[in-house]
Amino acid sequence: MLTTIFIILLIISQLFCFYIIALLNAKVAKFKDLEVRQEKIMREMEESISLYLVEIQEENDRLIKELSEVQPTKKVRKTADMVETEIERTTDKNEGNIDSNNLSYEQKVFVPKSIARNAYSKNKTLKTNNDTKTVDNAFESNSEAPIISFKEHVIKLHNQGKNIEEIAKLTNKGKTEIELLLKFQA
Repeated sequence: MLTTIFIILLIISQLFCFYIIALLNAKVAKFKDLEVRQEKIMREMEESISLYLVEIQEENDRLIKELSEVQPTKKVRKTADMVETEIERTTDKNEGNIDSNNLSYEQKVFVPKSIARNAYSKNKTLKTNNDTKTVDNAFESNSEAPIISFKEHVIKLHNQGKNIEEIAKLTNKGKTEIELLLKFQA
């Protein structure tokens, strides 16, 4: 009798162990399936990213090739002439105070580097000559006026109703520098 009870307990414990083994096997199978799916998704992502990078590389190479082959055309020369006349009008504005409404800043055109460099050097020499004249006149007329700081000068011009571009031109500073100075003063 004792042996039969012992055999029955042994069979029940074996069935319980088989049940636990089956549950653990199912969990391991789920994790393996999940791992396989994740590896597949990662491979697809790597392939798509590498394909995207190859496309970007080809596009960059094509762009570099096109930019190196660009030759100035008649249209570009015409626009370069327009830019030079625009620069001349701008320098005339500095000299003769031409109304700023006459200038059109909205058109953006491609200009070869050589033409831009020449126009910039012309504008710089004219600006340097104007600056020396302005400084000489300022010293002559302001010999008795009190010396004010740069910040005070910018704030004074802003209070007079000058916009940021005009203040930047008058003080020979950058637009961003003037914007930041006014922003921190406000």
